[in-house]
Amino acid sequence: MSIYLDNMAGTPIDPRVAELHMAVSLQTVGNPQSRENADGEEAGRLLDETAQCAKQLFAGSFERAEFTPGASPALWLAVEAAIQTQSGRPLRVAASRAEHPALLAALNRARAAGRIEIVEVDVDGDAAPDLASLEEALETGIDLVCTMAVNNEVGAISDLAAIADLTRRSRALLLVDGSQAFGRVSPSVLALADMLVLSGAKIYGSRRSGLLLCSSQMATGKLAHDLFGTPDVASAAALVLAMQLRHEEGGADEARIAGMRNRLQNALIARIPGLQVNGGSHRIAGCLHLSTPHVFGEAAVARIWGRLSISTGAACQTGVPGPSHVLTAMGLDEWAIDGAVRIGIGKFNTDEDIDAAIDILGEALAGSVDTRRRA
Repeated sequence: MSIYLDNMAGTPIDPRVAELHMAVSLQTVGNPQSRENADGEEAGRLLDETAQCAKQLFAGSFERAEFTPGASPALWLAVEAAIQTQSGRPLRVAASRAEHPALLAALNRARAAGRIEIVEVDVDGDAAPDLASLEEALETGIDLVCTMAVNNEVGAISDLAAIADLTRRSRALLLVDGSQAFGRVSPSVLALADMLVLSGAKIYGSRRSGLLLCSSQMATGKLAHDLFGTPDVASAAALVLAMQLRHEEGGADEARIAGMRNRLQNALIARIPGLQVNGGSHRIAGCLHLSTPHVFGEAAVARIWGRLSISTGAACQTGVPGPSHVLTAMGLDEWAIDGAVRIGIGKFNTDEDIDAAIDILGEALAGSVDTRRRA
């Protein structure tokens, strides 16, 4: 079995979360939206309590909690809900060039239908939104600002406080994709959003679980039912337990992860001439995004097949032709885009994993081993 260092794409489920998911799946038989019988009422009550627990982690800053089959559907729901707040003209949206493909797809669909207008916001060299560019966009009259709290490719942490301040002053709504952020960015900072999207797949929860938290002005309930049908009570309960565990344990986990990340980063820089670290210093602990001048990123990933799991970028972009839109927006050189790999270290990784990764990546990123996949 290979060493798993692709935690930015998805984290292994915490056994405690898996245990709860199984228990709720077996014990909760009713439909939470069919409350005319005892089993349905019990399922509905559990879903309500679960939503309340999620909101309590943000000190009551959000009024509504909608559980979805993943973060991508939650982003779609958020865009649709924002569109419904506007009448008489298209919604004007400001979004950076480096947003998650799921959000960009939702925005582009709405634009093609004439329902929104998009003003693109530049990003800086670390893939965080450029505040001057955002301020310029807001001056044109913006209804909704979209941003990631943490970039999903290079791990850069956005200045949400500054973004929220600019957005509030312009009386616009703020949609934050917090998929990579919970347990790494303070809930009080994430709560600056009017709409916040979270993902179980990135916080050691179940893969197909997402959450949209939003303020009272957003009407999401009927829209969520129309789009996704009956909520999965077991997945919702598992997601909120994963959130609670990250809230309680994230600080200690991230400190240990940062130590492993720094050790791997320093060792690879010492071994590989010209190796470049992307995303700046203000990034989440588990993300190590590198560019090597010696080999294409795809070739490096192939060289370590079956021994070490990493990626060249976002999972949702696998198989999509052309360079990463994030790295292109950052203005990286062509060699740095071609030679990019993303390493994601998680709480279940060990020092022994890092020791092995130093040797494996030290060869692969230097272009010194063959490209044949190993079974």
